Amino acid sequence: MCGIAGYIGFSEISRTLLETCLSHLKSRGPDDQGIYVKNSGQMKVGLVHTRLSIIDLDKRSAQPFRYGKYVFSYNGEIYNYLELRSELVTLGHKFQTQGDTEVLAAAWAEWGEKAFNRFDGMWAVAVFDTESEVLTLSTDPFGEKPLYYMKQDTGAVCFGSQINCVMTLGGRRPKPNWQHLKRFLVNGYKSLAKYEDSFVDGVFKVPGNRVINISISGMRVAPYWHIPKYQPNFNISREELVTHVRETLVTSISRRMRSDVPLAFCMSGGIDSNAIISVAASQLGLNVHGFTIVNRDGRYDERELVELSCHKLGIQSEKITLQPDNFVPALQKMVAARFGPVATISYYTQNYLHRAISEHGYKVAISGTGADELFSGYYDHHLLYLSADFLDANARMSAVNNWETHVKPLTRNPLLQDSEIYLASPGFRKHVFYKNEFYASFLKFDWHEPFVETVYCESLMRNRMLNELFHEAVPVILVEDDINAMSYSVENRSPFLSRDLLNLSLTIPDRELIQNGFAKSILRDAMKGLVPERILTERRKVGFNSSLFEVADIKSETLRELILDRTEFYDVVDRTKIEAFLGEDLKLNSDSKFLFNLINAKLTVDLMES
Repeated sequence: MCGIAGYIGFSEISRTLLETCLSHLKSRGPDDQGIYVKNSGQMKVGLVHTRLSIIDLDKRSAQPFRYGKYVFSYNGEIYNYLELRSELVTLGHKFQTQGDTEVLAAAWAEWGEKAFNRFDGMWAVAVFDTESEVLTLSTDPFGEKPLYYMKQDTGAVCFGSQINCVMTLGGRRPKPNWQHLKRFLVNGYKSLAKYEDSFVDGVFKVPGNRVINISISGMRVAPYWHIPKYQPNFNISREELVTHVRETLVTSISRRMRSDVPLAFCMSGGIDSNAIISVAASQLGLNVHGFTIVNRDGRYDERELVELSCHKLGIQSEKITLQPDNFVPALQKMVAARFGPVATISYYTQNYLHRAISEHGYKVAISGTGADELFSGYYDHHLLYLSADFLDANARMSAVNNWETHVKPLTRNPLLQDSEIYLASPGFRKHVFYKNEFYASFLKFDWHEPFVETVYCESLMRNRMLNELFHEAVPVILVEDDINAMSYSVENRSPFLSRDLLNLSLTIPDRELIQNGFAKSILRDAMKGLVPERILTERRKVGFNSSLFEVADIKSETLRELILDRTEFYDVVDRTKIEAFLGEDLKLNSDSKFLFNLINAKLTVDLMES
């Protein structure tokens, strides 16, 4: 895991600017750093790399990495590098290192862009062909590793793992992207990844599954991978599906345990993190050290389940308790790291988790991102399931009874209280942008952006899950995972984000995903005998969550002054309405979330104004 940045254009690039990028990327790569500059020829190029040493700690794997006529600056991990290395050796390649960087380089030399579909991993990579003067950028299939870019009027392109590198190389001061800020304030975090905007005007985020070629002819952007279709296999038994899920998940986890440094595990009381931890401890024989957030708010407290898992699996766990006394300076620091808001209160909380992981000497953290979107996990998935045509009258009655007994009492969104909502209105999506009309009223001028989603298949539930995976939830989570971890020089890995697991999940009939009122039913069955039974039968969905009231004193005069301080923010937002809102009872979960978003958006504008 590392930090990268670079420039390609017709004008020479200043080495001083590249060195400034090294300082920006220090926390992403404290172990080594390097610069490549070519100010001759038609296309001038500069590449920057800072290294966090994870695999092959030797200096020989330092970057920018030369392999024949190619120069690489690469951030990420190719988890199947051992298998690829063996194949490349048979093709005549000789290796001087023991790491995945040289394997990536040899794979590119051998297969070109086709190499991206051979990788099981996460990456943001820049490859410069010194002969053809073509720069290629690529991101991994799910967008785990960040890459931002800006195209200048001169045709030059600046890019980097962080927005401040792009601004430095482009010689520009950041200005707020108000369209994106309005999305965040009105429609919430699930609206953000539907577009390639960042919160800085003129800077764009490269989504996952992209290859970009930049040359004297211009810039070409395209996907390299076709997302598979939902093709349920009705000719295989549930028992066989369970076996396949278990085997594929174990393979994915074992590959993501490859490291020359110790691993830490983000640990909640849910099945996602415990599936990974249980496999790592009992199947792979690893010494597991879990890290958990402790909540005083009973809605989010999972101590009982975490302690049960630790006892059953014989693993060590660190518990981090949140305090409200450092909220404003901590949030200001997080906003500065992003050049934008913290997406949700969960990722304010998660920041402290990664800090603790780093303080204990770890460079790698393992998390459960992606399980909800592959195997079903959100409360609306239950209602989508109830609308499916494979349920006959008796089966639907039983499923509705399970939902009313076990799931409805846990569902706080008032728009998700009707078991027939999707039978009556298959296109219902108001819960995704809940109360957005009310939040739009805080803007000085009318603003509306309709909900849109990509059509992948006819199954309502599966289509929703794929949109969450590629356009709503997961892309935003991955940005937050990466920034929080890398702020403390920690690499975040997500074993559920595997193309093999996705391919398998898209063969599982929808009817198998939810059973007896349990979402992730097939994953629960796959983990029987590994994950403690009490966790397998837990229905609450919590994760690394907390209440705003637990981490901030929202009635403090300091916070009130910060929110109401007259800045450029109030050229767009109605200060009078905000002041009235602060005087109301904000105990509703949705209103406290909006307040958190409001504080974040204002800090973002204030940061760019300063």
